[in-house]
Parts: sequence; structure tokens; C-alpha cells
Amino acid sequence: MEVFQPIVATLYFLCLFGLSCYGLHRYLMVGLYYRHRRQRLEPTARWETLPRVTVQLPVYNEQYVVGRLLDAVAGLEYPRDRLQIQVLDDSTDETQGIARAKCAALRAEGFYVQYIHRDNRAGFKAGALQEGLQTATGDLVAIFDADFVPSPDLLQKTVHYFTDPKVGMVQTRWGHLNADYSLLTRVQAVLVDA
Repeated sequence: MEVFQPIVATLYFLCLFGLSCYGLHRYLMVGLYYRHRRQRLEPTARWETLPRVTVQLPVYNEQYVVGRLLDAVAGLEYPRDRLQIQVLDDSTDETQGIARAKCAALRAEGFYVQYIHRDNRAGFKAGALQEGLQTATGDLVAIFDADFVPSPDLLQKTVHYFTDPKVGMVQTRWGHLNADYSLLTRVQAVLVDA
């Protein structure tokens, strides 16, 4: 029994050290938030002619949300002639039919929509995104996961940051559709936001 006591004590103190580091990191993040909460970054310039944007939508067995996603992307306030939508579908369920039908409906409305289905999942999501880039026509690429619902003005708010040659990527803040549904979803939203 005496042999295990130093091992258990060492593991205990390693866990305690890890949790302490995690807690200190949280305090640092909260402090930085309060220190910089009033700062608002603005684009250095604005495009005279908006750049072409390819919106990539990687989906895999997302039959319940793929229609909502495509409706939200179709609702983006961006010139249709400067917008390409790619549905990168690796699904093996009913998502394929739903996505194909929605893409056809959007094409009929005048959207430039590509539906790309892969039978193999090589590279998983990254592989789907890479395959989509082979036919992408945009100067910029926006990637939205299947459960994302972009606000209509999202592209208008973000593309102008790319007038600065030092900017290579823009990450936007995201929220939760069901944050107030229950105590569990409120706790999850707080943890994810943190």
C-alpha cells in the first residue's frame, strides 16, 4: 500500500496543478475582456466593388438543419452575381435528397449553387472543403457549419476587413438559437461562450 501512496499523491498534485492553470487562464481571459470591452475594431477601408465570395457548407447527415442553413445563406444581403454557394455533402441519409431539392429551388431563384456529393469521406470535413475549393470562384471563402444560421448582414460586415493585406481570416462571434430553452442549454451556452 505504501508503494501506491506516492503515485496517488503525484497524480493528485498534477491534477491540482492542471486545474489551477485552467482557473488562472480563465481569470486572465475575464481580465482581458474587461480591459478591452469598449474597443471596436473597424475595417481600415471599404471595397469599392465587393469581392466574389464562395460560401462553403460542409454537411454530413444533417437532414433536420440543412434546409434552414440554405434558407439563411440565401437570405444573405450580398449581390447574387458575387456569391457562390457550395453544398459539400458527404451524407449517407435523407440529407442528400433534401439538399438537392433545396439547391434546385435556389438555382431556379437565380442563385449560383453547386451541390457536390462525395461517396468517400476522405479527409472528412477538411476533405470536403478541399474538394469544393477546386471549383470555387470566390476571392474569399466563408465556411458555415450545418447548424449555423448567419445573420443577413454577416458578409457585409466582414468582407471589408479583407481590404487590409495583413488580414487573412476573420472569425465572427456566434450565438445559440436555443440558449434559453432550459437550464441545461443555458449552462452549455455559457460554457461554450467562455
